[in-house]
Amino acid sequence: MVSSKAAVVAALAAPALADSHYFFTGFFSGSTIVGVEFDDAASTLTWKQNISTNATGSKWIELDERKQNLYVGSTGAFQSYAVGGNGSSLTYKSEVTLSSGAGSSTSAAELDCTNANFIGVASASPYTVFGIPYGTGCSGLAISVDSSGSIQNTVANLTYNSTSGVHGVDVSPDNDFVYSADDMGNAVWTHSFDSTTGEAKTLQYLAAPEGSDPRHLAVHPNGQWVYVVYEAASSIAVYKRDNETGLLTDMNTTYSLLPTGYTNSSSYWADEVMFSLPTDDITAPKYLVAATRSRQTSVTGQVSVFSLDAETGAISEQLFLLPTTASGGSANAVAPAPFSEDYFAITDSGSNFVEMWKIADDGKSAAAVAHLDLQAGPANVVWYT
Repeated sequence: MVSSKAAVVAALAAPALADSHYFFTGFFSGSTIVGVEFDDAASTLTWKQNISTNATGSKWIELDERKQNLYVGSTGAFQSYAVGGNGSSLTYKSEVTLSSGAGSSTSAAELDCTNANFIGVASASPYTVFGIPYGTGCSGLAISVDSSGSIQNTVANLTYNSTSGVHGVDVSPDNDFVYSADDMGNAVWTHSFDSTTGEAKTLQYLAAPEGSDPRHLAVHPNGQWVYVVYEAASSIAVYKRDNETGLLTDMNTTYSLLPTGYTNSSSYWADEVMFSLPTDDITAPKYLVAATRSRQTSVTGQVSVFSLDAETGAISEQLFLLPTTASGGSANAVAPAPFSEDYFAITDSGSNFVEMWKIADDGKSAAAVAHLDLQAGPANVVWYT
């Protein structure tokens, strides 16, 4: 899936971390997943291998906490693959098949819930996988895994309204609560999940402001905050979380993901939000990274980074908002690197490439330091090393 052209963008010099790092990226079409290496000393992205899978498109991929299994949202199924050869191979293990009407929030058999779209994974045993079919009235699936991490059976449904269409989920640090961004239904949901009994309960429905359309969200590792991407409003919304009950409070605070003075907000659609990954205290990420797509291939998207209070996890400041190097297309999904909080990968499905970006030492700007052209539109990146 890599083209013959691979350009290195020397926008910022990378520090000599003296290591190479590896990630997978999937695509909206085809059955290939690509392995890519980033050399932080040379600031280069290098295609390593095309890996054939049983998937028909991989709208979203996710690694388990142990980095032994890759989960893939394919057409009509959630699949699991064992990772081997230091990331050079993926061995198909199992899948949970979706069908029209299956796992829906209503009894209407004509509902199409075959669009296996998003995947969230519990961070501790029994490592439950949460699969989200994107479609009107479709429920989320809590899927069990065996001792090796291969997915097995649906043990519970996360139910929503008949008008809902959930696009993204995240799991609380204690894995007892699941939060859902309801794009079609313009809401945020809270579910409890008991991994021992396999029981899921709807705890909370929070309607978002009109014209928001929550797409993805991220639960802070300390459990105190949930940050939600409002796709239609192109903003980040702040929700306070109760660590005991798991319930959310909308703080009625948003940060725009478009530059000041932009009035054509309908030409953009916000995409992703993720925390940077600390190498020491995992409960205290330094940054929150978010991206917005442009609906026109001739106009760039936007990427923004926020600083977070080290003790509370609250947003301290929106450090910058910069144009991406292309529109983003259907996905300019950010993926912070596990080896340094200063780096993040970003896909661009509109122009078929993936880039590495580096945040400047003062935290006030960032730029692409490496670029790799691909032969299809990448959906998202997951880091293996």
